[in-house]
Amino acid sequence: MAARYSFYYAAVFLAIGIHVPFWPAWLAHRGLDAGEISLILSVAIWVRAFANPFIAHFADRSGAHRRIILISAAGSVGAYAVIGAADGFPALFALNLLATSLFMALIPLGENLASRSAATHGFDYGRVRLWGSIAFIAAAWAGGFAIDLAGDGAILWMLLSALACAAIAGSRLPRPRRRGAARFPALVLLRSKTFLIFILAVSLLQASHAVLYLFSTLHWRSAGIPDSAIGALWAEGVAAEILLFAFSGAAAARLGPVRLMLIAAAAGLVRWTVLAESTDLAALAAVQWLHGLTFGAAHLAAIHYILRTVPEDMSASAQSLYSGFAVGLAMGLAMLAGGQLFDAFGGGAFHAMTALSVGGGLAAVWLGRRVSAPPLRGRESSAPGGKRTAD
Repeated sequence: MAARYSFYYAAVFLAIGIHVPFWPAWLAHRGLDAGEISLILSVAIWVRAFANPFIAHFADRSGAHRRIILISAAGSVGAYAVIGAADGFPALFALNLLATSLFMALIPLGENLASRSAATHGFDYGRVRLWGSIAFIAAAWAGGFAIDLAGDGAILWMLLSALACAAIAGSRLPRPRRRGAARFPALVLLRSKTFLIFILAVSLLQASHAVLYLFSTLHWRSAGIPDSAIGALWAEGVAAEILLFAFSGAAAARLGPVRLMLIAAAAGLVRWTVLAESTDLAALAAVQWLHGLTFGAAHLAAIHYILRTVPEDMSASAQSLYSGFAVGLAMGLAMLAGGQLFDAFGGGAFHAMTALSVGGGLAAVWLGRRVSAPPLRGRESSAPGGKRTAD
């Protein structure tokens, strides 16, 4: 069972490792300018925030998680194949929104099945999830060499191949037992004040990475740091993430979700402050290891909070709301603000990311004080191990 999920994570993140660094280059290869590329990518983030919960609603209502994963994977292959024949900004814009919505649904649906199966079958979620991070590094590294040899036109073919692997991997996932959910599980979750505080905490913690993702490479280049060293800094951060995932089971069991959020917030306070104040390579290398905490600990906290507190028949919707808000709406807003701040203050924009980390930590403290809140009222449901789920 663990091997099946490892294959799935590797295939999905192989596609992500191609899409994130290289898809803008393919769009430029098709004649789009910087403004058009920015519009396509930013709108896709916002659309995903609404599309993922919508797709997860059908998964929770039907229990057909694997079937919906297969439909999403096959649909994304078809949509990206059509994009290859499309011409002009309107067609590329519309098809990209469709393809991205289907493609990105694979992540929360897979996370939901993997975390639930880990609890049921006794394997370590983190040691399965780390294969996604390894595949991301491999795709970004090997993809660069492939593009140097074959040109930007090869990006689409690499992405289609990776998504085909994801469809094959999805077909090997188990069928969860069918359980009908509440009529609108996402609405039930959004009426829970405790769940909203959880979403606030993890959204602030994840959105604090916005300036890093968008402008760190430009900022470090302007300071005279060579691209080889910048690549090593990025690899260092992902390696730290992999290291945390390798020991995530023990970390989550000992610390719990709220403490993991607080650790992520404290690491962000240190990391973003250093990045705001220094471009010294030794200082950057010292804090890049904190990516394992600023991103990895926050992500583990979210996965384990949902696993422990959300009824199983609403869990896909909860996972998609986390993905939609934390990596969608909140990240999109932080990127918009981060662009303005970076133009005005350069590396000083990282101070705003420090503020987001502090806000996430305060929200985590608030969340911790509500552990005794009444349970969610969906179906009569219990968490793995027979524990009654909490609101």
